[in-house]
Amino acid sequence: MEIQTLTAICKLDVDTKTATDIDNLMLMFAATCNYVNASVNPRYTGATKIQKLIYKDAKEKSGMQANHVIQACIRVAGNRKVNRVKEYKPGSVPFDARTMAIRWHNKTVSLTLLGKRVKGIPLVINKYANYLLLDRENQEITSAVLVRSGKAYYLHIQVDHFVLQPNASSQYLGVDLGRRDIAYTSDDQSWSGKEIETVRVKHSKVRAELQQKASKGTRSSRRRCRQLQKRLAGKEHRYQKWLNHNISNAILLNAKRTNRYVVLEDLEGIRERLNEKPNKREQRFLSNSWSFYQLKQFICYKAKIYGVLVILVDPRYTSQTCHNCLHIHPEKGKSYRSGKNFHCKHCNWKGDADANGARVIALLGENVNRPCGSEFISCQIPVVSSSRASESLH
Repeated sequence: MEIQTLTAICKLDVDTKTATDIDNLMLMFAATCNYVNASVNPRYTGATKIQKLIYKDAKEKSGMQANHVIQACIRVAGNRKVNRVKEYKPGSVPFDARTMAIRWHNKTVSLTLLGKRVKGIPLVINKYANYLLLDRENQEITSAVLVRSGKAYYLHIQVDHFVLQPNASSQYLGVDLGRRDIAYTSDDQSWSGKEIETVRVKHSKVRAELQQKASKGTRSSRRRCRQLQKRLAGKEHRYQKWLNHNISNAILLNAKRTNRYVVLEDLEGIRERLNEKPNKREQRFLSNSWSFYQLKQFICYKAKIYGVLVILVDPRYTSQTCHNCLHIHPEKGKSYRSGKNFHCKHCNWKGDADANGARVIALLGENVNRPCGSEFISCQIPVVSSSRASESLH
């Protein structure tokens, strides 16, 4: 059975004394990572080798529990493989089943800190985390990371979730991703991108104004601008992430309820292709802010939870082809699509251009030869003349 690792984020409701104990552990863990990193030759990148060389000295120097010292060696080894960290700062500590235990009956957690075990720390579990943590038949908790964000503490719990096998289906839900409509499905469910575009433009202007004031103002005004920039940092990203989570959930709930496969365009490299064209600065800003990749990732990983198969298809001609007669405009450089409207002169079909695109995507998914065992399958439309493009869809 396939296993997917997911993360449930739960806030810890800690008192002042426990918060101090956690801070002390984070300080010591960061100091131990720095000690291990400085003491072991940089050419060693394996956790086992680093642990063998420094474990005893690091444990005596730090006074931490054995598992925390081992986790410090693992973190240093992992970072050495991807980048060179000059200094580790306190902010997070990893835990495993030996240093952490969740009590389901009262929703609390016990953690091993410096020299003691703190029990009965209340967990604030949201709806999504509750689904992941309490579905004990289909999941297994393996580890967690304790993270400090401002004055709050969060436990990022890693859950090994057993993936549901998708049901066999002959029906397909096409999803057209775009900027004007973030997503438009083949059964006319849509999510407008006007609000997020307004938020992006507003935040961009605020950032520019704060940057200008911070570079020219007095010392106190510069300090105030930096405080405002810090407070606004990530606000747009969090809103976009929240929106993409909601859209992906709605699409997959619809597909699960109607027993359909989800068909998406494979838009890899689309941003680079758009930026090759001579567009205005505002258009480049909007295309670079388009978060289609995050939405696709959300749909793909959640599809395993819902037991829905995701199919990726080639995006060429999907916005130009009429779903009703499978024709595109016979003249090169011209299209039946004009903005949000689509009017096919071959069969006289009129309607929303994104709705037409979503139905074409669904048709492409239906014509894909799905090999057994493939998780994502891509199909390609052969490069043909525009007058013959309709034949490539049959």
